[in-house]
Amino acid sequence: MTMFRTLLRSLLGLSAVAVSSCISPPDFPSTPSIEFKELKVTRIVDPNPNITPVDNVVVTVSFKDGEGDLGLNESDKVDGGPYSYKLADGTLNRNYYNYFITIYRQNSQGGFDPVPLVDPRFPYDSTFPPLDPQGGKAAPLKGDLNFTTKIKIDTNTPIKSGETIRFEVSIMDRALHESNKVVTSTYRVQ
Repeated sequence: MTMFRTLLRSLLGLSAVAVSSCISPPDFPSTPSIEFKELKVTRIVDPNPNITPVDNVVVTVSFKDGEGDLGLNESDKVDGGPYSYKLADGTLNRNYYNYFITIYRQNSQGGFDPVPLVDPRFPYDSTFPPLDPQGGKAAPLKGDLNFTTKIKIDTNTPIKSGETIRFEVSIMDRALHESNKVVTSTYRVQ
């Protein structure tokens, strides 16, 4: 009976090793890739009629990255580093951000043109925090990333009520690999 238990334990142990060796991590490229998932717009109207309504816009993209090196902390943005606000020549460093977004509006011919920035020093781009669950160890990573912005229609914004807009999105990992660009669905600004 003892020999049977030992044999059974050995077989169960070998089975567990065989099953775990068959499960391998997904093989994603080191450059992140994204797919558009959803555009959700919620209109926020203040009871005070003197306050302009705001559209709360949430863009969701699905991402995959082979190394899982996505996201930046504020401490990563030290002067002189690859993610600093300005380059050595004093120009703005695009790598300060890791989430790139361009807003497009529909023109009279049905095509789309980029919406100009109110001030080039303040792009629509943003930064998302580190997403790696492995604590800095390289490992494949996939999931969804939400970007939220507010669009307020007033005299200070280049977006006007009644325009149809959409967004173009890309992301960048810490190794400065930029993903493909995706285009969202459209929505009509109220």
